[in-house]
Amino acid sequence: MAALKLTKTVGGIIPLCDEDLQVIKKMKIGTVIECDFKQKRNSKFHRKFFALLQLGYEYWEPKPQNWKGFEAVKNFDVFREQVTILAGFRDVTFNLDGSVKVKAKSISFASMDDIEFEKVYRKVLDVIWNKVTNTVFEDKAHFDRAVNQLLSY
Repeated sequence: MAALKLTKTVGGIIPLCDEDLQVIKKMKIGTVIECDFKQKRNSKFHRKFFALLQLGYEYWEPKPQNWKGFEAVKNFDVFREQVTILAGFRDVTFNLDGSVKVKAKSISFASMDDIEFEKVYRKVLDVIWNKVTNTVFEDKAHFDRAVNQLLSY
């Protein structure tokens, strides 16, 4: 069975497109439909999250260090993972040698809804504010406005 895409309006829940409407029209009156639903996430807010990360990353200035003769370099993916972990969105597992591995939880559209993603955004904003930008911006609200300007959100 195909998945129906529906939208909530003042008049009730209606099909999103003609294909969905045609599926519903073929059903007899009184047909009971059981469904699991998933609310689609706001893609603009997802882009805002990445603008937040990018702005935080641009202001992050780690001290130069070497490890066993290798120069450590800044990396956006590592930054993103670390602020997500520090924000409390992490999975803790074991490596084969028995040591503990901490990995950031997925923020994919399929892994969380808008409500949980809003929590991720707020907590990641707190981490970036506390660890990176609190000496650059006047306050957290000013930093959030800078993210909005960057995105024109």
